[in-house]
Amino acid sequence: MEVNELIDKIGEKKIVGKVVKAKVKRNLLYYRIRVPKLEQAMYKQLKLSYSAKREQDEEQYLFELVKVKENKGQITFESVIDFEALKLKPLIWFFFAVIEIDGKECEMELVNRDYTNYAKYCSLFFQNSYKYEDGMFVYPFVNSARNIALQYRKYGDYDDYRIKLKERLAVARFLLTFPILKHKNIFLVYEKYSEMAQDNGYYFFRYCMEHNMEKAMNCKIYYVITKDSPDREKLMPYKENVIDFMSIRHITYALGARLLVSTDAKAHIYAWRRKGSVLFPFIKRKKLVFLQHGVTAMKQVDFFYGKGKRGECDLFITTSDFEKEIVKANFGYRENQIPITGFARWDVLEDQSEGSRDILIMPTWRSWLEEYTEAAFRESDYYKQYMTLLKNPMFHQMLEKNDVRVKFYLHPKFKDYIGEFASDSDRIEFIAFGTAPLNEIMMKCKMLVTDYSSVSWDMFYQKKPVVFYQFDLEDYLEVHGSYIDMKKELFGPTADSVDELIENMEECIKNQFALTSKQETLHMEYFKYVDDKNSERICKAIEAQILKGNKKETEDEHV
Repeated sequence: MEVNELIDKIGEKKIVGKVVKAKVKRNLLYYRIRVPKLEQAMYKQLKLSYSAKREQDEEQYLFELVKVKENKGQITFESVIDFEALKLKPLIWFFFAVIEIDGKECEMELVNRDYTNYAKYCSLFFQNSYKYEDGMFVYPFVNSARNIALQYRKYGDYDDYRIKLKERLAVARFLLTFPILKHKNIFLVYEKYSEMAQDNGYYFFRYCMEHNMEKAMNCKIYYVITKDSPDREKLMPYKENVIDFMSIRHITYALGARLLVSTDAKAHIYAWRRKGSVLFPFIKRKKLVFLQHGVTAMKQVDFFYGKGKRGECDLFITTSDFEKEIVKANFGYRENQIPITGFARWDVLEDQSEGSRDILIMPTWRSWLEEYTEAAFRESDYYKQYMTLLKNPMFHQMLEKNDVRVKFYLHPKFKDYIGEFASDSDRIEFIAFGTAPLNEIMMKCKMLVTDYSSVSWDMFYQKKPVVFYQFDLEDYLEVHGSYIDMKKELFGPTADSVDELIENMEECIKNQFALTSKQETLHMEYFKYVDDKNSERICKAIEAQILKGNKKETEDEHV
């Protein structure tokens, strides 16, 4: 085989190495690989590479490859890695074999596609991890591509062996009750991490309960939520249809469900951060109605939610012809899989801001800061930029002069960092996630300041002005991309500095929080329906596209 052809095959992952061991003993990882013997190639090192969202965050470590044995055209190498000698970042680190071929270096992917190997990493008492004194821990895990990579993150509630024990009990219950579960035709409704009841999932569920949609659709509809969620109280009128997240009943019903209905991906019906689950590969085969969390426009997500991708769905709910065209052009779904219904939460969304002079400031999260420690988060540009605003004397003066108050609310993924923010002004209130429904906050506020958050569409839906603070637009576009031109197609002014942001905010206040004529025109383009029939349209789409499909599948089975 010629050198260039060999390099191409390695780069295209047609030639890969196999991971035969990734064993943790105390603070040491013993990583053993079996690779093909290539006459033109020399195996140089084992590379551990950080899965960085931005170029400036890229990091890597190189380790010696020690030959263990060589036979039948294969070579076995082992590297020993001291976790205490590494400065790891959350979340994922990948391994590669560094190879030199005719003076050129390339990287070989290392995998183990045996299901028995995957099952071993999910087994009951297989700890295989190292825990640091600060509560972080690191462990080898098998990802969807069957790479045995490293994950470094905080130790969580669902990392205990008792969760795996629950899984085994749930499987036994599922096998014993399968005919009953199948007859029930179970729909499970949930939101992000199964912790919330304040988004499209909750309002869709509430509509179904209040309009007897279980009878209409011949199904049993349940809402899944954590026991300690502040939103549970809202679900008490329907408590017979509420299931505790990660209970044995929940896991059993997740296995037996006919349909998942959610604002987020299938993964949110189960423990989000966990060391491994032999059940999740079965759960992810379930059909999903994707209610969405926000309008698909300012963030490219087809790599995940597209057809055939990890987050694929069977019905992709949209809000307008404008949004449907984005999904149709980029996600690979058929026309009938992209119904225009509007969002369920918009059924109750109405302007309640009369007499209020409150401004909501709600920045979205940054994927490159996810799972950071509090100390590392305080060093980020994100934190420093918003603290500069919150501490700015000119900002405080503007609030006083215009008799305006601010509610500062962080995205759910950054909820643990809300305590890091502070201000000297008594006109700024910090709201912790879960302490107040976001829907209600938005209805009572006059204006929104955000960066790239989808809540901007909810405010614009109410014909309230939005100011975009995009100090890190270049980074954001590099990591996430956008389906619209941030410079030309947004429905509000943009700022990349604190001074410009304050100026834009004051201009909106002077205009009595009214939309411009251009924004009024955009409103008609960006929203097809402005009524309280969104959940009704979603149910009709489910009946037409999902339940009719189920009926046809059943008829085919009888044939």
